Amino acid sequence: VEGVQMSLVLIQDLYKSYYLGGKELPVIKGLNLEIERGETVAVIGPSGVGKSTLLHLVGALDYPTRGQITIGGAKLWELSEDELARLRASQIGFVFQFHHLLPEFTAVENVLLAGLIRSGKENDHRAKAADILSRVGLGERLDHRPGELSGGEQQRIAIARAFLKDPRILILDEATSALDAISEGKVQEALNTLMKGRTTLVIAHRLAAVLVADRIAVMAITCPGVRCRLSCPRGNS
Repeated sequence: VEGVQMSLVLIQDLYKSYYLGGKELPVIKGLNLEIERGETVAVIGPSGVGKSTLLHLVGALDYPTRGQITIGGAKLWELSEDELARLRASQIGFVFQFHHLLPEFTAVENVLLAGLIRSGKENDHRAKAADILSRVGLGERLDHRPGELSGGEQQRIAIARAFLKDPRILILDEATSALDAISEGKVQEALNTLMKGRTTLVIAHRLAAVLVADRIAVMAITCPGVRCRLSCPRGNS
């Protein structure tokens, strides 16, 4: 009971399988994890172990085969589709490996889209979008389109877009893995500034992402086709 009260995200006995040609392909099996408010957890493990699948489940982008994820006391799989959509829109910010910007819109317009989806009132969000872009070092790029910006700058727009709605939970799926070392450093610096005080779950392939984590969650393959539950040593242990 204490864990439920203290944890913002609670994952209990989580299973996820895919089916191909009538054959079950287990990806996650019996996973348990608690993430406290304001805590950053880095998820590491070999390719194919189910890291992105886990993030998609926590972000309510996919359904588990069985098990439960509770966010802020709400059990995700007991919510309706509309309730899940509202939760995603109001509480969860996503930054993926690829920025998925709309090429015909400017930097500030791409960020604004997140706010318009929620309220439809542009004036309520334009100043905030410009402020967040300035905080990630793009204050002089507000009216530039993605094709006029570097890969690192485009990814910083995606970060600003995720933070416009001030999410309680941030999900980073290899957010810097497609960048060179210099661009990665700038993007990670922007993330570190905006992550403060937020609950963050991040897939980490590079040292910079691991170093900012409070804990490291290791996903490992224990035998062919079966994934073990997470072990979560403290990051400073």
